[in-house]
Amino acid sequence: MLYQKENDQTERIIMSKNKKANSRKRAAQMAAAKKKKKVIMAVTGLAVVAVAAGGIFWWQQHKSVGDKLDYDPVQYVTIGEYKGVQVSLEVTDEDLQDEIDNIREENATYQQLAGTTQTGQTIRASFEGYVDGQKMDATCGEDYVELGSGDWLDGFEENLTGVQTGDSVVFTVAVPEGTYDDPTIDGKNVEFHATVLYICGEENLPEYSDDFVKSISKKYKTTEEYNNYLREKLHKENEEQKAEYAWSDVLETCEAKKYPKSLLEASKKEVLQGYYDMASVYNCSKEEIFPMFGYTDEAEFTKTDLTPLAKDTAKEYLASEAIAQKEDISYTEEEFEKYVKTQYEDMSDEYDSAKEYEKANKEYLQRQLLLEKVKTWIADHAKYSG
Repeated sequence: MLYQKENDQTERIIMSKNKKANSRKRAAQMAAAKKKKKVIMAVTGLAVVAVAAGGIFWWQQHKSVGDKLDYDPVQYVTIGEYKGVQVSLEVTDEDLQDEIDNIREENATYQQLAGTTQTGQTIRASFEGYVDGQKMDATCGEDYVELGSGDWLDGFEENLTGVQTGDSVVFTVAVPEGTYDDPTIDGKNVEFHATVLYICGEENLPEYSDDFVKSISKKYKTTEEYNNYLREKLHKENEEQKAEYAWSDVLETCEAKKYPKSLLEASKKEVLQGYYDMASVYNCSKEEIFPMFGYTDEAEFTKTDLTPLAKDTAKEYLASEAIAQKEDISYTEEEFEKYVKTQYEDMSDEYDSAKEYEKANKEYLQRQLLLEKVKTWIADHAKYSG
């Protein structure tokens, strides 16, 4: 998918992947087979207790949480080294080059072609949006649009398809609630006045040089100065994500020998729900979301990738539960209630109350909170270098 060059005027037209925290987490799991993307979850936590009784474990502190597992996680997963794991935060030359390549890609230009636009093409278009005859600055801009990608508001790409370059079109699209976080636009019909500037042909990547640096930065004048800035930026990002890096390293040392039926089935539902949530984020149907990730339909996804992704999800839960058992990690009733309220904030458009949200997703929320607690413990005991 073409990298979208977003700015303040256009970024909200594109359906944001960061709309819902739960969608983000679940989507990362289900998209791994196709996208290999990672999602950084917020990490919080205090110490907790795991108590075993006849093969059933209660995650509790001062007996305030009575929720239980119907299996012993250590019977299903082998835990490798996890205490004091070594994590490098060093920015390598490869990391730097990847960042430079991304920046060059973001600043690519294209051969400007004339003709009639078709699905699958990337075009350059300018546009202005109006609500009840009033121009709304947040809906105005100029950007690249990949026709048929589904990245833009429903109906936006379709109305720019079949248009001659240089021609202008006027069309109306409905803006879903929460798209702009602006009550004067969200939930309204926006009339767009758009012009197709050109069809993008061959991509031309700029040479990474002092002149290029000066063209994209007011502060830096040379590639050496800019490289130093990028290294500092990347190192700061590594610091911010070090807890996730530590957990990822630990997870690689773990091996699931088998999977509890109840957990595997729950993980399948969770992975599928990730797609359904993304359909809501992209303002499309469940049937339309799977082709956006490279599948013919849900049936193909279910047949090819659902079980492997569900096993990856289940393995992560088993590892966190086993470590929680070994290190006496859990959470209090108060912490769980606070966690539910926090997660509900991103799902309030789908549930009438936090209680309703908790009831529909309780087991998932319990697994997620325990997982975050374990990640926090791992991060606090990790050894960082670089």
